[in-house]
Amino acid sequence: MAQDADSCDPIGTILIQVHEDLYQLKEKLTNFPLEEKGEALNIQNLETAIKRTEMGLRIHIEKYLNVVNHNVLTTPVNDDNLYSPHTSSWLLPAVIDQKSFVFPLESEGKLWQTQRQHGTFPHAFPKIKQKIGLNVKIMQDPENIHHRAAVNANYGISLPYINQRKACVKVQKLIKGSTIANLTVPPTSHRTDPYFTPIPVPQADARKGILSMIERGLIPPTARITFQNPPIIPRAAPLHNLDEAHKIPTAAPFTIPQKPQLIPVEATKFSPKKRRSQGKGKRSRGHHDRKIMKVTTPLTAVKSPWDYDFFIYNGVIDKTSTDFLAFKEHFHLSWGSIFSLLEHVEKFLRDYAIPEVKIKGNNLVAFLPEFELKHRLTRYDFLSLLENPIHIQMMLNIPGQRYKGQDGRSEAANKIRATWKCFKARKLFLIYRQQKWASGVIAIAWLLHCHKTRVKKILKESRERHLENFRIRAKHLAANWNRIRTSRRTIIHIPSLGYSLPVRQNIDDFNIRQNMQLGRLCDILDANVSVIYICSHQMNDELLLYYNKILSLQAAVKSGNLEDRSDLQDRFKIITPEAINIFPKHHMCLATYLMYSPKAIKRIKNLIQGKQAYIVSGLLHRDDLAVADMLNIPILGPEPEIAHLYSSKSGSKWVFDSADVPVPPGVYGIYRHQQMLEQLGQLVIDHLEIQRWLFKMDYEFGGNGTAFCDIPSHLECYDWFLKERSRYGYEDWRKKWAQEPALVKISEELAGILAQHAQPVNEKRFPTWRKFLQTFLSQGGTMEAYPPVESVTNLTVDMLIEPNGEIRVLSTGDQLHAEGPFISSGTTMPQTSVDPQVLTSLCLKIGNACKMRNVVGYFSVDLVTFIDPSTMGQQVWATGLSLSYSDQLALTQLTLYLTDGHLDCSFSTLKVPCFVPKKEKKMSCLNALSVPVSILATGNILEFSCDQES
Repeated sequence: MAQDADSCDPIGTILIQVHEDLYQLKEKLTNFPLEEKGEALNIQNLETAIKRTEMGLRIHIEKYLNVVNHNVLTTPVNDDNLYSPHTSSWLLPAVIDQKSFVFPLESEGKLWQTQRQHGTFPHAFPKIKQKIGLNVKIMQDPENIHHRAAVNANYGISLPYINQRKACVKVQKLIKGSTIANLTVPPTSHRTDPYFTPIPVPQADARKGILSMIERGLIPPTARITFQNPPIIPRAAPLHNLDEAHKIPTAAPFTIPQKPQLIPVEATKFSPKKRRSQGKGKRSRGHHDRKIMKVTTPLTAVKSPWDYDFFIYNGVIDKTSTDFLAFKEHFHLSWGSIFSLLEHVEKFLRDYAIPEVKIKGNNLVAFLPEFELKHRLTRYDFLSLLENPIHIQMMLNIPGQRYKGQDGRSEAANKIRATWKCFKARKLFLIYRQQKWASGVIAIAWLLHCHKTRVKKILKESRERHLENFRIRAKHLAANWNRIRTSRRTIIHIPSLGYSLPVRQNIDDFNIRQNMQLGRLCDILDANVSVIYICSHQMNDELLLYYNKILSLQAAVKSGNLEDRSDLQDRFKIITPEAINIFPKHHMCLATYLMYSPKAIKRIKNLIQGKQAYIVSGLLHRDDLAVADMLNIPILGPEPEIAHLYSSKSGSKWVFDSADVPVPPGVYGIYRHQQMLEQLGQLVIDHLEIQRWLFKMDYEFGGNGTAFCDIPSHLECYDWFLKERSRYGYEDWRKKWAQEPALVKISEELAGILAQHAQPVNEKRFPTWRKFLQTFLSQGGTMEAYPPVESVTNLTVDMLIEPNGEIRVLSTGDQLHAEGPFISSGTTMPQTSVDPQVLTSLCLKIGNACKMRNVVGYFSVDLVTFIDPSTMGQQVWATGLSLSYSDQLALTQLTLYLTDGHLDCSFSTLKVPCFVPKKEKKMSCLNALSVPVSILATGNILEFSCDQES
């Protein structure tokens, strides 16, 4: 620090020079030879004077340096000889008057301006100056290890050892309660009362301050307070004229007097590139350069003196510049960290070849703590140190800027090498990732295949076990059927439609169709029967009450008195599987819902425990076998595969052919388009009198998979066919050689006629013939003739093959067609279109054919009757077979239950006892007769008509 002061202040240099001179004089006088002098020399007095002078100068030097460095001056002097009143022989005072030494006044308020005057004050005594400066630095640093010894040597003060101090913790006594005196606080009512006169403020309360008195209510909050001596005195702010030069006040603290800025005349003409090139050479400010420069007034605002900004050119700091020296002087205490940070900044600038930047000194110092933690300089950190980071950021974003700086070629080579290695590694990684992905896919596919195979094996074993158990229970049911049907038993009705999934998905309101046979509840007409009905909808209390009232009418119907209704709730139960709410849109059959409903299964087990029970299902599904296995009861029905096979359109033709019953002309088992065209052409040639041909899919029902086409009316060669048949005759026309030309002609027209004129019945599902044909060929189907007359009657006959082999006809009815000739809307029962004996004979033949194919349970036969125009006789064709419990049979059971009637299908009569009022019972002329009754059943609506004969 002494060296810094010496380099900045000439007075300090002078004092040190005088101190050195006196020291050398003392050395010479001590060694002076007395024999060579002619007079005696008072050496003692001279040494005393020199010693006093040296001590005084030392005091003044230390005082001066402490004043310059803003330190307190302490000068302990223990030598009493220095204060003797006599004067020395050199006429110097024995006691030095400190007032006689005048210190510069400017040194206490500002820094000395740097002035370089070479040769004026030569450094004659570097050792002494270095020693004094070192002592001053030690005295100013309390943490220095030599500080205690220096203080003891210079001032005689023995400082204690800090690390040897023992912490003396004084235990203070805890004081409970308030530690301050009570202050004057007026009541709350006085604070809010505007008419209350303020109380006088004591002097003790006034010393607490105005804010305290306002908070305590001594001064009203709205009072206007005026200070005698206001703490802030406003005055006018001085405004500078823009035309005048901005000058820095000389008395301002922390300011550095600057020379007027020298700007070259041609400075505005130089380009930045030329200015950077000049910065690479020597920055000389010689006499030649000063001749072409003139003093100009800067137009920009002068920076604040505490910013300490400095420039860095070409990545090298000019350590002799005034701005950098001022920055170093102000932050000299933390210069070690700053120096390390500046090295990183210089390296960054050289790496990116940045020619010129302006560093913000305050930002650099503020960044020091973060830099000391991570010891690295990022681009973002570097930009935060600059005054204009946007321009530098644009320069850094230029592609290849890094390779313009130091070691650019090696960095570029490293970048190229790293990029090539990265490319090769990524290529190998992509190949590895693709192989790994492929191996993962293969592994997952293999695991799924193994899992699927295992599940299929388990399901196959389970279904085989269910089927085996079904056969065992069916044999037991057949062996004990005569006893079971006459004893108390429970019938579990599951009106499930076990069609394949593609069929179920294309049926609207599938669950409603599975709930249209509530007439099964009427099996409780037999007193030994209890019914458990599985419903596909959740039944609320109102619906349950409705069906309970309907079923309670049977006793009232028998007696004719409404009051005789009986409560039959104990004999029937309606159960809804809980899985219906879990799978609302999966179009599952009712047996599947029940299989996935453990609560419903458990309830059924509790209801049938210890009782004879069996299941009556709809169209059987393999899940029906699983339910039967869970409940351990038999099923009154065939195996699911048999039911699906003979319920199809093609399968029913096999049964009808084996039963030798009349069927419409046609072919079945069609799965190819060419096969369909060839067979259809042959049928048209063989039966030219048939005007309409039907196309029926195997596994559809209710007219959904039916289409029709009036082919002869669209054939151009139809008249030629008729002429050829009349020319050859009926016998020869059936021979192949006669039909060959006709087959060639019809094969050319048939495909186009079907594409243009074939019409599906369900146009919503099959809007075009092409879509119908695609589904038709995927399922398989039949082609058959429609009766060649306008008046056609369709019949439905319900039959039962009991487990003991007995075949019974349960119901007959004539179909009603409201929406079209292929969709049934209801039936009238019993049927009246065909002779009952003929109809019974046909149905028994079909029943025996089904029995031969191991069919057991309920099934229905569809027939069509018409008057043949060629023979004018009645013709009956068997058209369809369904091995399931039909809707007509359910409605028949409901009719018999509500009317207490008896249906005799062998004579097609329904006998219902007539109700005789009490008033007419006395009349002997009226008798109750059993008369035929015809019933019209449309859905769930029944209409009765009774004809009484006298």
